[in-house]
Amino acid sequence: MPSTWDVRVASPRRLLLSLHNFLDEHGYAHEYEPSEAEPNAGSGPAIFKSELIGKRDSPRRDRAYLVFGLLLLPTILLTTLGIQFLKASRYYLRTIARISVEGEVYPTRGGGQGTVQSGELDTVCDARVTLDMTAGVAQGDYEIVRPTEDKRELVRLAEEQRQLSELLPTIALPQADASPEH
Repeated sequence: MPSTWDVRVASPRRLLLSLHNFLDEHGYAHEYEPSEAEPNAGSGPAIFKSELIGKRDSPRRDRAYLVFGLLLLPTILLTTLGIQFLKASRYYLRTIARISVEGEVYPTRGGGQGTVQSGELDTVCDARVTLDMTAGVAQGDYEIVRPTEDKRELVRLAEEQRQLSELLPTIALPQADASPEH
């Protein structure tokens, strides 16, 4: 289930760097899609989109397949079937974190890009951050075949979502400093 946050920051690059670091700190191997920015018309807002997709794989064993395979091994006729069950008992639990960021960059009083002059920001960025996390049996590069029902893994996902929700306010601008001029 996706979670969404609206934040106001001084720079979309700093926001994306913080999200990149968040994935690194939680052990995700991830792909970064460079920010796509639409050119702004004159001094109006510039619109941007970006996405980070991270995956974390951990080897696991299915105990039912493992026990059944071990029980079949001593029987002469079913040894190959037992070996197949032993091989099938090993799988990778994959967690995928998809973070998408969309927003607008507004020029404020100055005309610079993310600089501070006389204590006021030259640009302000309003962004929507969406986090969608899933976990389950891995297949291919970034696919999940069957979602997990493991309560410990689901608690871990909820904890990581909570940590991201605590990270975003530390990046955001104080409300008083963030009034864009249109």
